[in-house]
Amino acid sequence: MNKHAVAIREYLLSYYPAQEWPSLLAQAEEWAVTRPLEGLRVLDGTPLFRNTLGKFMALLAAGATVCVPERTSLPADAQVLALLEQFGIQKASATDTAFDIVLDCAGDNSRLRPALGSCELTRTGVNRYERAGFPVFLADAGRIKHIETLLGTGESFFRALQHLGYSGFAGKHLVVIGYGKVGRGVVHYARQYGMRVTVADIEDKSGVLPPGVNFVPIQDAEAMAQAVLQSWCVVSVTGRISALRRRLPVAKLLASDVLLATLGVEDEYGPEIPEKRVLNHKRPLNFMLKEPTAMRFIETTMALHNACAVELLTADLPHGCLLPPPDVEDRLLRIACERGLISKDIELAEADAAL
Repeated sequence: MNKHAVAIREYLLSYYPAQEWPSLLAQAEEWAVTRPLEGLRVLDGTPLFRNTLGKFMALLAAGATVCVPERTSLPADAQVLALLEQFGIQKASATDTAFDIVLDCAGDNSRLRPALGSCELTRTGVNRYERAGFPVFLADAGRIKHIETLLGTGESFFRALQHLGYSGFAGKHLVVIGYGKVGRGVVHYARQYGMRVTVADIEDKSGVLPPGVNFVPIQDAEAMAQAVLQSWCVVSVTGRISALRRRLPVAKLLASDVLLATLGVEDEYGPEIPEKRVLNHKRPLNFMLKEPTAMRFIETTMALHNACAVELLTADLPHGCLLPPPDVEDRLLRIACERGLISKDIELAEADAAL
């Protein structure tokens, strides 16, 4: 393993025991021998926080030259940004476009034309790659992403609320708008905290909700108004820009004490709701934390994102959006279950993925 990968490993082991990030450690150990990305230039646009360094460790061990965008619309921890040079990570300028592989997030670098292709981390970025003239693996489309979104984001939503000083969740009313992977995760943790929960969605989810969770259709203005105005907090997790425009009782909501939050990278509330009225100024609430998603919940997703980079070396891949290979996911999940702390959590995520 090269010196920079070793340095990152030692740095992160002072924060996380090996059982919290077994997939990335195993990936780095294997790739230090096989060097599958030797000589390749990789741009990684993953939101930059301390645990992201574990992702870079594996790529460096694989022989890649790892770069991060000098400017990005995605959140980043300034303290981690200052560490990059000592760990051998380069900052790519806006005019630097010569990359073999782009590991993207939210389609932030979809303008680039990498020689081998891209890997997209989130559902938000998928529409920016639908007509790509090169292969694009979608990490979000795999089973592993359920660990991060169902469990990790749900856990970090409540961790962020606690960071802001909110507690005593039991009995409070939470409205969750959107019932995809992230929404299901928020509902899962809300029920563990003993909250009263209402789900709102554009599709009828009444038949798949857990016991005791109410449902209102977003299209029903009266039901939506009643639900949000009687709630303690509303969190939007639709993944769609301006999804709630003209869907909320704006004047009454702005005058109320109801907390508004989002876990999406887009402005889901729309221009009618000002930034200052939404916690963390309409940015994902968990991104205000030093660790927006706990290492144990996100490391297997980061390992999958990396593994898809190696899959781009496969000859004659079709252009456009591709699913992660099942055997790659199986292997990473096996490592996470056998060596990690969250085997029971993974069983829950796997069951959810099968729905």
